[in-house]
Amino acid sequence: MLRLATLLPRRLESAFLPSPHTTNPLLANSSLFFSSRTAFFTKRTCIVRKRAIHPTMSACGFSSASASSASPLPAAISIPSPFPLPHYPSKFTSSLPCDEISALGHGDSKDESPFPDSVLSTPRMVRNAVYSFVYPENQSKGAFLLSWNKDMAERMGVDTAKLERSQWSDEEYENVVKVLTGGATRVAATEGDTNARLAEPWALCYGGHQFGFYAGQLGDGRAISLYETIHPKTGEAWELQLKGAGKTPYSRFADGYAVLRSSIREYLCAEAMAGLKVPTSRSLAIASTNTTVLREEGGEPGAIVCRVAPSWVRFGNFEIFHYRKDRVNLRKLAEYVSQQVFNLPKDDPHEMEAFTEKFGHKEFHNPADLTSANGDLKGKGKADETPSSQPTPTAATEGAAQGAPTADPVAHRPAYRNRFAKMYEQIAIRTALMVSGWQSTGFCHGVINTDNMSILGLTIDYGPYAFLDKYDPEWICNHSDAEGRYAFQQQPGICLWNLGRLALTLENLIGAQERVDDLEWLEQHESDPEKEKQLKDAAQDIVVDILNKSFRETFLKDYRERMNAKLGLGGPEHVRKEDLAKILIPALSWMDDYEVDFHQFFRELAGYKIQNTLSVENNLEQVEAFVKKLLSSTLWQARGSAAIEESKVWLAAYHSRLVESDALKDDEERQARMNKVNPAFVLRNWVAQRVIERVTESVRKTREGSQEEDPDKNLLDRVLWMCQHPFGDETLASSDTGLKKDDTATEDACKITRNDAGLEAYGEFVGPVPDWGQGIQCSCSS
Repeated sequence: MLRLATLLPRRLESAFLPSPHTTNPLLANSSLFFSSRTAFFTKRTCIVRKRAIHPTMSACGFSSASASSASPLPAAISIPSPFPLPHYPSKFTSSLPCDEISALGHGDSKDESPFPDSVLSTPRMVRNAVYSFVYPENQSKGAFLLSWNKDMAERMGVDTAKLERSQWSDEEYENVVKVLTGGATRVAATEGDTNARLAEPWALCYGGHQFGFYAGQLGDGRAISLYETIHPKTGEAWELQLKGAGKTPYSRFADGYAVLRSSIREYLCAEAMAGLKVPTSRSLAIASTNTTVLREEGGEPGAIVCRVAPSWVRFGNFEIFHYRKDRVNLRKLAEYVSQQVFNLPKDDPHEMEAFTEKFGHKEFHNPADLTSANGDLKGKGKADETPSSQPTPTAATEGAAQGAPTADPVAHRPAYRNRFAKMYEQIAIRTALMVSGWQSTGFCHGVINTDNMSILGLTIDYGPYAFLDKYDPEWICNHSDAEGRYAFQQQPGICLWNLGRLALTLENLIGAQERVDDLEWLEQHESDPEKEKQLKDAAQDIVVDILNKSFRETFLKDYRERMNAKLGLGGPEHVRKEDLAKILIPALSWMDDYEVDFHQFFRELAGYKIQNTLSVENNLEQVEAFVKKLLSSTLWQARGSAAIEESKVWLAAYHSRLVESDALKDDEERQARMNKVNPAFVLRNWVAQRVIERVTESVRKTREGSQEEDPDKNLLDRVLWMCQHPFGDETLASSDTGLKKDDTATEDACKITRNDAGLEAYGEFVGPVPDWGQGIQCSCSS
């Protein structure tokens, strides 16, 4: 089996090695965060608001909206469009346990909550709950819409007559802004239906490993889910979530807001990833708020992004119950995810009974001692209950998962994969496809903590991300990541490690195998290390097999297919395993040695012409032209000849692959195919920074009531369109810019002078990376 280490040689194998799991000392004592209400208030980050300050909170800089207990909740409004209709009852909130404090006064009861909204959003420890009801802070005063993603609105089932902002009435526009900024959080299900159950926004409770350490309770500190919606025709389900909507019980010391710069980055990148066919959450809208948010650099303008996903459940949702030894709620969450998210049926009792009859009950080393009269497990060993005791698959068990013999005398008994094992396998497969997309598009996430890992294998939580400029496998896009834990080449290994953390939370359910529904202990709160040890052992082979086969093989297969297409070597049916070692890996190494731009490499390779020559030696003019385009002028002068000679190592094999196939040797057809999978436009950090600067200036002008002509008024919409159409092929004809013909101002703004890349639709945002834009890093601060 080809090992992932051939792609990421430096530290991938450490994904299966023990890692420190002692709780981060800075986060270990929750009382440091919540020791007293007074202490919390005095340490809270102050936010400057352009509104009156509540007199009792003026010394702390609190806004009246977040601190006043007298603030009325926003009124319900009916908006059948342009927002998609809410679906009731909410599948998520009606299936899973809620925070008891926030649940008072919610649901079908008409009684008002005994707690003011400010108390419900006060940070606190939340137990025995998957989520808390909490309303977004009302930031609608002075807010306005920056961009609306009509493509996503259409996919979610919005009325086709209301997809464009130009189709909305003034009242509809105001309602959209209110919903996005917390001014109308209670949305009626249907127009005029006063009896409809109203939307009840919520925030998720979860834990997570951050930079290798379990951090305790985290949760949605500034993201609030508004409601679920289901497309009336396709049946696709989506959950709308506001990021930057104010404090929640999980905000800790933070303020719950998001700044404009980070909001623009997330809004655009989610759509850029979708345009590149990488699994991701999506963006629906972004609004500018009148909130001034204090961050390290001082006061910054605030914003709210409306992002959507079929589910926002993360690995960390399982982890918090695991470390709290709350098996009851962990089981509820696992049942919900397996049945409601992945649509897996409950295990067939007849099938499980037949399995038992054929192979006997699952026996744990000494069945006479370990099985009680009622069929429950007994167990005789002791298991360390600290996080540092987490089992890590070893080389021996990894071999066993691939079919090697094992010392276990009962290993010949096949393992029964119940619905929780199947759920875990689905998560592993989806995660493999996600990270394969990252590696093939040169995307570096930056903060791959388990609380940022979607159970659906979606790229979520866009923070200090970056797309590669020069190819550098060790590139670290997050300057807070001093040790390079989340460097580009580490990403597959980290995803594998994170899957191992998720497996720990499910090992009891997976290890119970066909007895998962008849072991009463699994439904109880009691903790029994002996029983846990037996189930852990029973789960290990299943988990390691899934990680070796479902994750590793899925990743390698998808990565080969994606890179095969980028190289112009045909579709999945043309993939050859030897191409990885003979062409791709040597080409990547060459790119690293000569500081070649990752994305430019594939666009230029598409223009490489074999011209009916049989070998590279007969095509040296093309080779020299190709190499010269990729190297900087300094490198070309210093090392051009060496770069040409070294490129022949992989170009010879590449050239041979092309000439031996009639389907690949046509230069024009191959170039057209390659340009459909290798983007001309990439949301590089320098591009995002330029957009942020110009949009921020545009927002300033709007707020100051400037009468100057603003060429960047629609810039965000234009760049959004570029993200959604990144390949620069024939679809970028002037008649298909995604703009209405009567939108003269916007259309003219898109007609920027043709640039060096010959792609005028993208204007200044394609072509060589400027010197100031090389290697920009971001931090987690936003």
